[in-house]
Amino acid sequence: MIQILDEILIAPERIPDVLALLDERYLPKAGARGLTLQQRWVSPPVAIEGQPNRLWLLWQVPDVWGYFGMRLGAGAEVVEFWNTVDGWCERRARHVLGQADQPLLTPEAAHHVE
Repeated sequence: MIQILDEILIAPERIPDVLALLDERYLPKAGARGLTLQQRWVSPPVAIEGQPNRLWLLWQVPDVWGYFGMRLGAGAEVVEFWNTVDGWCERRARHVLGQADQPLLTPEAAHHVE
């Protein structure tokens, strides 16, 4: 399994907007691309005046091929979603995670694996 962790630094009052947009525009087609939302977290779990929160979205795809297939299958709704989120947040980062004990292939080797 490949885990994808999106980290979004955002004002607390914007979190409901992101979650609504996620539910309405992003999630309906995510499953068809092999992407499953596993969890949504906010840190800290309180709103502190003048301080941003971190919204964490944990996704899962079955394997490396699923990761690349998910990216290739992204349509206009994906670009539109992230462009909107980028306009609302201070910063965003995506972390792609695999098991630490798995063999790490180079892109060239991954291309030749059957």
